[in-house]
Order: sequence, then structure tokens, then C-alpha cells
Amino acid sequence: MKLNKLIRMTALSAALVGSVSYATSNDALLDLLVKKGVLTDSEATAVAAELREENKGVTFSSKGKETVKLRFNGRMHFQYDSLDSEDNGRDVASTNHFYFRRLRLGAKATHENGLLAETGVDVAENDLAIAKAVAGYEFSEAFAGMVGYQKVPFGFQETTSSSKIKTIERSAANRFLADDIDFAGRHTGLHAKGNLGGGFSYAAAIVNGAQGEGSRLLGTAQASNDLAAFGRVQWSGNDLTLGVDAGNQSNNDVVGQDVTAFTAYANYKFEGFDILGEYFSADMDDQEDAEGYSLRVAYKLDKFEPVFRYSHLKNDTFVIDADELIRRAPEGDRPGDLDNLRDATGDEVEIDSYYFGLNYYYNKAVSLMAGYEMAETGSDDGDEVEIDGLRARLQILW
Repeated sequence: MKLNKLIRMTALSAALVGSVSYATSNDALLDLLVKKGVLTDSEATAVAAELREENKGVTFSSKGKETVKLRFNGRMHFQYDSLDSEDNGRDVASTNHFYFRRLRLGAKATHENGLLAETGVDVAENDLAIAKAVAGYEFSEAFAGMVGYQKVPFGFQETTSSSKIKTIERSAANRFLADDIDFAGRHTGLHAKGNLGGGFSYAAAIVNGAQGEGSRLLGTAQASNDLAAFGRVQWSGNDLTLGVDAGNQSNNDVVGQDVTAFTAYANYKFEGFDILGEYFSADMDDQEDAEGYSLRVAYKLDKFEPVFRYSHLKNDTFVIDADELIRRAPEGDRPGDLDNLRDATGDEVEIDSYYFGLNYYYNKAVSLMAGYEMAETGSDDGDEVEIDGLRARLQILW
């Protein structure tokens, strides 16, 4: 069954890559017409823009006679990880493997009356996973409403597509809220967004508290009846983006408590530099507080882009799940190794992570990324875990 999925995926990928090649041949033809004096540079640019707009989707008439534009897209991340870990100086585990990080197919339909629908699936896991499934209506530039399953507005890097982030994986501070305690990330419910003018925009969501698609939350419809609310206010101008996100989740399934969290961030781009800073804070009721931040600096040199990121997370009492914060890090082989690091006195458990990477952009559809990450956890009683290793990724988009 899995093999059949992969075969179909490969066939469709080849067909779609062929369409990309066709678009490239159009650009070559326009260049030739400019050289021959048939078209001016400005005329060729206008024609190229028109062709790109037309190639964004297939337009047809639906059953109700409305014009519908359908756009297909896909993403492949082929990745290699080689990660080692130590528990208080003792080697405990390592990973060394190739795998598909993502194999996604998506489609978006836009009706001329303002209705829209979008779906995305990922076949990289053992089972077919829904990455996005929403339907909505754009009432105006100031308000678009959607129902369905997608990421809630919490965390700049978390809500930035993995195809556009500068590091292979998101920061440990980001992953604590999105993956370790299942606070942010994808939820099912009501979503809204809009532009307010003057560079300001907003997004909001009232959703199921539990992560995951569908109605059978955590395996049964009665397992979780709690809701969560998220909101974002953002300002963008020239090369600077500033924002604040906040959320409240009742009866978090991992923590076992109500969680209220916020994040503030700034993204600044100038003369090849791309600088992102994010700060996270969470109140986890009886599990007390968590606080973290990350700073990422990238510099574009033609097709190459060196990247550095530092990330820090400190929890008052909650267990640090190191192999979750450093994605796919090896798990320990006894209680207390990596996945259950906690100070015996119940005070301040933290992690620091350093990432050094280099990206190569062959074109907008194809890129290569390589990065080395070093992470170290610790607590007041001196207990310590170290994780380090290399990751590499080939990304192909269509």
C-alpha cells in the first residue's frame, strides 16, 4: 500500500516537474525574441508575468457555472540525519539514516464568488496525514473566514512554511510549544484573518484544544471537549515585520493543565541579511512557567546562504523531552536518558542549541541545505545531556 502511494507520488511529481520545464522553455523563447529584436525587455517581462499568472492554476466552470481556478502544488524533502548523544559523558545512542521528511501534495480551489477551499496531504509518514483542510470565504481585504484544519496563528517560524525557513528544523524553543506539549501547530475549528491598513494585519482562531484533524479527538469523541483560542497582531513595513501572538488552551493533554502562552518576534531584512528573533513564554499552571527564545541570522551571497541560530529554553519544573526538541534525536536506553531530563529538586531544567548551516538555492524550486547542530541540556543538580550531529536536505517544490 505504501509502495503504491510512493509510485503514484513519483509519477505525479514527474508530470508536474515537466510542466515547470515547459515554463522554463517559455522564458528561453522570450529571451531569444528579445535578442532578435522582436520584443523589448519590458514587453518580454510583461508577457512572462502574464504566463506565470496563467500557469498558477487551471480555470474551468463548475457545476453551478461559477468560474473556478484550481492550483496544484507539491513538496519533497529528502533528508539525511547523523546525530549522536551523551548522557553525563556516556554515549547512549546515535542515528544515521536517509528518509523522506515530507512528501506533500496540495490543491487549492478559488471560486469567482469568493469561496475557497484548500487541502494538503503528506505521505512521508507511515499513514496518510492531513496537513491542511479548510474552506472559507473572503468577505473583504479586512476579513476572510475559514473552517477546518490548519496551523493556528502562534509563532513566526512555526507558521512559516518549512519550504521557506532558513534552518532544516525549527528551534528548540519553538518545538517545545508546537511539538513537545502540543500547544500550537494544527488544530480544527474556526479561523479568520485580514489586513487592517497601515501595514497592520491580524489572525485569530477558536479551535479544538487537542491537536489533530477530525472529530475523534485523541481516539474518541469524548476524550477532549475543551477549546483553545489564539490571536495575532502583526505589522509589516519595508523590510521589517513585528508581531505578537497569544493563545490559551484548556486542559492541555500533555501537561495536564491549562496553558497560556505568548510570543513576540521581529524579522528584519536588509542588504542580503535576514535576521529573526523570537521570544516565547508559557504559564502551565501547576507545572509553573516555561521561557525561551531564538535568534537566527542568515546572509544571502548569490545562490549561497550561510545561517546561524542560537536557541534557549528554560522550564521551572516541567520535564524537558530532548529528543522531541531536537527533532529525531536518538532516544536514551534507560529512564532519565534524553527524553526524561528533570532536576531531582524540581528546579530549572534548560536546553541550549547552536545551529550552523549553509543553504544553496539552485532556483526557486530546488535547494540544498546542510546544517550542524549542537545542543546541551542541564539542571541545577548537574545532570546533563548532549546532542550533536549533521543534517542535510534536498528540497524540490512544484
